[in-house]
This record gives sequence, C-alpha cells and structure tokens, in this order.
Amino acid sequence: MKETFEKLWNEYFAEECAAIDTEEERALVKKALKMHEMVNELLTREQIDAIEKYIETLFEMQDSFVKKAFFKGCEFAISFFFEAGNFGKT
Repeated sequence: MKETFEKLWNEYFAEECAAIDTEEERALVKKALKMHEMVNELLTREQIDAIEKYIETLFEMQDSFVKKAFFKGCEFAISFFFEAGNFGKT
C-alpha cells in the first residue's frame, strides 16, 4: 500500500499542493522574494550560501513531515472507512 501512497503523492498531490492559486499564497511568495533580495544586499556571498543551505534543509524537513502527514492521513481514512463499513456488525 505504501507504493500506492508514494505514487499518489509523487504524481498528484505534491504538484497540486505546490500550486500557488490564492491571493494569500501570492502575497507570501512576494514577501519571501522581497526578503531574499534584502538579505542578499546585507550579507556576504559566504553568509548567503550558508543561509541557502540552511533553508534547503528546512524545506527538506518540511517536505518529509508533510509527506508523512499525508501518508498517515491516508492510512487513517482507509481504516476509518473500513471500521465505518463494519459499524454495528458482529
């Protein structure tokens, strides 16, 4: 079943969830770009590289946690569905 979750995540949900389609999301992207420009003006190349690596690591952690939450949610939904189907049956 994990393979099915992987396929669902990789081929559909990761792409769909990454779409920027609300005004709030567009505002956050704009804010992040502005902050990135400001940081680039204030720091040395070495400091910028260190921060970029740190941010990449944070993104990797976030991706791992979101994927884990997605898998756990799928597992819960499936077990809930089967339990609900057997509700009241003995």
